[in-house]
Amino acid sequence: MHAGGCGRRRRCLSVGRNQPPRRQARHQPPQPVSTPHLRLDTYASPPAAAQALRTAIAGSGERRLLWLAGGAQWTLAAARDIVARLQVADTHWLGDRGGPADPNRRTAGLGGDCGMLVVDAWAGLDPDALGAAIGTLRGGGLLVLLTPSAADWPGWIDPATRRFATFPHGPGDVGGRWVEHLRRALASSPAVRRIDGPSLSERAQDPPRATGAVDDAPDTGTPTPGDVMPPAAKAAMDLSQLPPATPDQARAIDAILATARGRACRPLVITADRGRGKSAAMGLATARLRAAGDPLILLTAPRRTAAEAVLRHAGEPPPRYVAPDALLAATPAADLLLVDEAAAIPAPLLESMLLHYPRIVFATTVHGYEGTGRGFDVRFRAVLDRHTPGWRALRLTAPVRWADGDPLEALSNRALLLDAEPAADADAAAALADGGAHMHVETPERADLAADEPLLRQAFGLLVLGHYQTRPSDLRQLLDAPDIAVHLLRCGDTVLATAVTGREGRLPAELLAPIFAGRRRPQGHLLPQTLSAHAGLLDAPALGVRRILRIAVHPAARRRGLGRRLVAAIAEQAAGDGNDLLGASFGATPELLRFWRRCDLAPVHIGSRRNAASGVHAAVVLRALTPAGERLLDLGRRRLPGRLAVLLAGPLRDLEPAVAAALLAGATGVAEPLPDNDLHELNAFAHAARGLDATRPALHRLLRVALPRALADVELTPAQAAVLIGCGLQQREPADAAALVGATGAGAVLGTLREAVAILLAEALRQPPDRQVTRPEQRQHPEGG
Repeated sequence: MHAGGCGRRRRCLSVGRNQPPRRQARHQPPQPVSTPHLRLDTYASPPAAAQALRTAIAGSGERRLLWLAGGAQWTLAAARDIVARLQVADTHWLGDRGGPADPNRRTAGLGGDCGMLVVDAWAGLDPDALGAAIGTLRGGGLLVLLTPSAADWPGWIDPATRRFATFPHGPGDVGGRWVEHLRRALASSPAVRRIDGPSLSERAQDPPRATGAVDDAPDTGTPTPGDVMPPAAKAAMDLSQLPPATPDQARAIDAILATARGRACRPLVITADRGRGKSAAMGLATARLRAAGDPLILLTAPRRTAAEAVLRHAGEPPPRYVAPDALLAATPAADLLLVDEAAAIPAPLLESMLLHYPRIVFATTVHGYEGTGRGFDVRFRAVLDRHTPGWRALRLTAPVRWADGDPLEALSNRALLLDAEPAADADAAAALADGGAHMHVETPERADLAADEPLLRQAFGLLVLGHYQTRPSDLRQLLDAPDIAVHLLRCGDTVLATAVTGREGRLPAELLAPIFAGRRRPQGHLLPQTLSAHAGLLDAPALGVRRILRIAVHPAARRRGLGRRLVAAIAEQAAGDGNDLLGASFGATPELLRFWRRCDLAPVHIGSRRNAASGVHAAVVLRALTPAGERLLDLGRRRLPGRLAVLLAGPLRDLEPAVAAALLAGATGVAEPLPDNDLHELNAFAHAARGLDATRPALHRLLRVALPRALADVELTPAQAAVLIGCGLQQREPADAAALVGATGAGAVLGTLREAVAILLAEALRQPPDRQVTRPEQRQHPEGG
């Protein structure tokens, strides 16, 4: 939710805090090829053009893109002709029309490499899949892009946009602003050559045949500097002896070995842009460690596919892969833990790994489709400084698969905004210098935002910093999805905060019962459907909701109330548009729950299962904008404490007590007096030696009555709140709850619990906390402790 730091790229690789990098032999990248942008003639021979491009960059390590723009049949036939004529052995297809086809999966081609890549936009163009696929193309390789004609493409209905078409919209309602942005990037890139064929409005024709300009011999691809060996060759050799592809990668391998063999609690953090060989370095270091002994090495990543490069370079037997949630649930022993694509793993999970494993290597992509490492670098740095001040940083800059300065990489970065950055810290500070007198909130038309690339880069750069899993597909959703709005808090040309919101709800009455019963789930409308199907609020989908999907504040402008100011402006606009509720759904942490409370959004629901990607439970917060919204919000707030009281003893038994406390703070307690017997039992527990098990029923009722207000009034210490929730609502044994408060054992927990119960008793009867609660009738009917 909150934005991180500026994430500026360092100019050179750095190792450690106080130690300069060891001197290595200078890496000499091949000289780039100067090929000015040139549009090829209409109906030029596609195979001849493809061969000419490959010949022009032979030995350079650079890559090129051949853009075939025309009708569906013409582009497919032309691409097949190119593949047949050039016969590049490792040609990959992205799209399901060509074959051998990849069905346009979002993670297509992860971990592999190829000499030629065919991307078929006619089959649907997913930005995440496009970014992943471009990263698989080796230097000297060619990307062949098949699209409708340049003029028709933005207005064409892309099959991949179905995921953005929320009910009742269809793909035809999704805009073409991202395609227009991509088209401008293609038109201005020196990496691109375009051939125009028959357009959508013209009758399909067969592509022109080659006229002898193409060599008949198979082309197996141009070798690239530092290119990794083919899989078959790797399988036949000892991977522990495989040389690094670049001096950067050699330093990474040495640093990983030093981490595994050196002092404990000195973790290594490797950051790099895509294609710099960080994952391969982890695999090669694993092979060397295995060759020197038999260490127990564990590997984790957001998903197994993200770790394939490590596994492939590690050889046999590979390190054991364990998903992040399973790793922390079982905490298996390890001499070394490798964490790949760490930026796509929530910081709380990374912190738990850091605390449990004494030797650990974190690696992450800085600019890439697999989440972002820029926000990670800032957010996680504070955690490392706090727990392991001896940690070391390593930045890889030299590409492995292609040449430095490759124009196709620059095109990919621009088209997908992989290198989008917020305004410089100095600009943000200057904007704040006048106390915010010239700040304003605006909701630009998305066509204007798409056309203003500097402004778009600032806004998207903030979102990237603030959210650990921001992807290129989020850019397309931001620009094209129906009912989406982008809100900017600006001072002049500097964006200080940004938010993305979506319109949800107002669903037909006939859908209310099926949604509530779990039989229907119209696409989109996450908030009202969650409130109905999971929180039990039947009428929620009938109300109009403006949901805040993303919000981020510039790191140099945080803690100045700008997030609250932006939310207030969004609420005012949403009310003016006739919405009943303003809401948000997010991974629940105490800090985020407090932020949303300060924005006047109250929690009404918590998910019963941890999100597989974030590792946390999702919470829903709401703010009423109309009387109808007020009624639903009041019902949700009244229901939350009772539902939590039940769920915390079951599916939410592992919920962090601090999160439960943040949910309950200020919620509506049960408006009923405690029975005299309960008061007597609780008094005996708080001020005498009555046992916990005998008091649990009365304690449970006391917590429902008094805990929300006591938390809101900050009458309890964090340790007291934790043991009340852990022992009283989650039904943990005192010994099991000791870790929650850092206590030494069950006795210390019981002591804290008795103190907390005394405070709640006073709250329940509105008496000072140091006064014992005993009534005459209680003294007449004593019960032993």
